[in-house]
Amino acid sequence: MPVPRLFEASSDPREQWVHVLATLLGLGGPETRTALVEEISGESLPEADALLVREQRPLGDDLLGDIVVRGAGWTFAVQATLAFDADEEARLRATHDALAESYDKVIVVAVTPDRKPPAAVERAGADGRTIRHRSWLRVRDWVQERPERGRAQGTDLLLLREADYFLTPRVAELYRLEGLMPLIAQDLRPSLAGMFFDLNDLAPAPRIRNEAGAATVAFPQTGDPQAEIAVGRDGLALTLASGDGGPGYAAGGDGRPRLAVNGAGDYLAARAWTQSTARSLLPARR
Repeated sequence: MPVPRLFEASSDPREQWVHVLATLLGLGGPETRTALVEEISGESLPEADALLVREQRPLGDDLLGDIVVRGAGWTFAVQATLAFDADEEARLRATHDALAESYDKVIVVAVTPDRKPPAAVERAGADGRTIRHRSWLRVRDWVQERPERGRAQGTDLLLLREADYFLTPRVAELYRLEGLMPLIAQDLRPSLAGMFFDLNDLAPAPRIRNEAGAATVAFPQTGDPQAEIAVGRDGLALTLASGDGGPGYAAGGDGRPRLAVNGAGDYLAARAWTQSTARSLLPARR
């Protein structure tokens, strides 16, 4: 039976979070699995302990299901984002329609940072599609509380502890982005989350300086910034304290390489170089 790849996961921050959730669904014991299915899907589904879990499943042209779970006469898919109030309507609709071609009962769950269902999720489910919302905060809370409430032992306890170890500090950092997201267009918000967590893994808890209508996120927290994310007046940009430029970078006013992010693909194209250069600039984690 295909199960999540326990020892092989993407380096993309969003897919890492998805992988943690998929691992709990695919490798948890019957009681943990059943409880998590109900928590995510919003209802008690028959024979939820006997399910098939797939990550990054192709559903059509340029469409992947982050997690697709099949059970006895039902299926649900998880589509996740780390961006607040992201425009996920088209992806959610397309996911539901693709699955509805083969399955009678289909539920699509948008897992986002938003505490309440964002407008895009409500629009996607307005015409009869079963599309629901869960927040990453609620997922983190469930992971923390399950060992006590479910008396998890053995493998389940190990998986839940590892998931808690992964999610708790990252969810705390995620909500530091909440005030920054409205400063830029919706289509740039996933890029902001991606570059933030790429750099946060190298230098946790950066210094955030807020100004009127703008903000700067500086890595590391103390000392001279080696990487800075600028949000607001000029959209979204990333500056590194390196004299050499990478893909998409141009010399800024201070001579440092600067990447202006004007679309979803701009940071992705420069990501490998950015990570490599930032790793050499930022102090090693202790």
